[in-house]
Amino acid sequence: MTTNKSNDAVSNPTWYGEIRYMFTKTDIAHMLPHGINLGDYLTVKSHAISIFGQISAGRMPPGNPWSADWQTTFSNWISNGYPQGTAATKSKLLGLNTLAANTVQATRVRKEISTLSASELALLKKAFTAIMKKEPTDPNSYYLHASWHGLPSQYCMHHAPGYNPWHRAFLMGFENALRSVHGCENVTLPYWDLNTSLPEVLSQPPFDSYTLPVDIGNGYKEGYVTTRYKAAEIAQNFKTYSVLEDFNRASTKTDWEDYTGMIDNRANNTTIAAHDGGHVSIGDSMANQQVSAFDPIFWFYHCNLDRLFWQWQSEMQATTLAGLLTTIQSDSSRRIFTVPVWEALAPFTDGPTGLTTVKIVDSITSLDVNYDTQAKPTMMKMIPTTKGSTFASDKFFVHTDKVNARVKGINRLKIPGSFKVHLLKDDKIIASRAVFQPNEADKCENCVENAIIHLDFELPLAKVSKGKLGVWVEPLDHSQFGDHFPHKMMGNPTVNVRLLLSNE
Repeated sequence: MTTNKSNDAVSNPTWYGEIRYMFTKTDIAHMLPHGINLGDYLTVKSHAISIFGQISAGRMPPGNPWSADWQTTFSNWISNGYPQGTAATKSKLLGLNTLAANTVQATRVRKEISTLSASELALLKKAFTAIMKKEPTDPNSYYLHASWHGLPSQYCMHHAPGYNPWHRAFLMGFENALRSVHGCENVTLPYWDLNTSLPEVLSQPPFDSYTLPVDIGNGYKEGYVTTRYKAAEIAQNFKTYSVLEDFNRASTKTDWEDYTGMIDNRANNTTIAAHDGGHVSIGDSMANQQVSAFDPIFWFYHCNLDRLFWQWQSEMQATTLAGLLTTIQSDSSRRIFTVPVWEALAPFTDGPTGLTTVKIVDSITSLDVNYDTQAKPTMMKMIPTTKGSTFASDKFFVHTDKVNARVKGINRLKIPGSFKVHLLKDDKIIASRAVFQPNEADKCENCVENAIIHLDFELPLAKVSKGKLGVWVEPLDHSQFGDHFPHKMMGNPTVNVRLLLSNE
């Protein structure tokens, strides 16, 4: 009988730093049929006393009991109040990283578009041009795939737990369409690194625009041509809507809900906020959920967002289902990976790929997709991990120079299309966010299910103090309500401002 190795007992262990690494894949698989997921923080916390009893009695794990130091470490974790901590890149319990990144090599390696060779770029242009010319009903047509995101199909998921899984499946289907073109069987979809200005190649055919071959409704008739802003304006808009800052902030989060944003009242200035701000920043077509995917830039933009998601998964050792579940705290998020009926990703689950939320988790093993490492990292880890509250058992700092202003309780269903939320001081804009949605949000099933949203503005205290604050909600479409949407029609949202905390 072997005993787990040890580097001595840890006095102040945390879930992310030590505890989650103490349960192997075998342990997790053994207990799942009993309704206990040893890879999940909340589950282990609620069963910690009974787990310790089994461990200390030598009954668990079967055939590989924990050392006395490990038992003491686990006992200390219980005694200290089950601290969750933050993700560690390397556990103090060396050699027990059971959730390590996948070592399998992918054959589909997506590159930053500016790094493509002349021959790679030529094949990409050939593939795009070919599928753009296909009949709308062709299963590999540009039109058909783009239509799944907005009009006329509207399958897409936003502001919901399925956001990242759905878009990963979406990219896979589109890449397969590109590969259906003769001679382009090995084409991969490149990404646009948002740290760089708009690459010149994206302003050239066939990537500069797309013309609708049919009428898709809601005023978008046959012959509609997608439009976008100039590179300099896009770069400035990224700053206005804190796009790169929000992606950066997302990289510091350790929970799925905080990383994604807009789930269960978690931090709403992370991935989905960056996503929405990016869409509105790029142009009129990209700002409208109903036609955004018809603009060719959509695919390069979203490919980068998937790259960032995969990078976060890798850093969190969440590239497997068991690993990902350790980052998920809410029932609404967990069920899309654990309850079959919620795992579906229309229309991909019933299509040729048969993709589900579970199947897209491991991008390399399940999809044969990885990303190159040559591009400059978008997430620089320069933003400290801050929060509004922490465990009472934790030691923490109060950031008296920084606050979070939350605009809470916006009912978006009556707002016509995408909109901006401006935070004002003495009637001047000091910060802005954007929300990306269809023109008729009340007819969008996903929007109705997630009607109430909150937006966070993380700002220096000096920026909000000594002045009269206010909130201005501005629809992108001014034709119905002008440039000020009435607060009463969106449920009279409230504002709260609080100092931020940190354990660092």
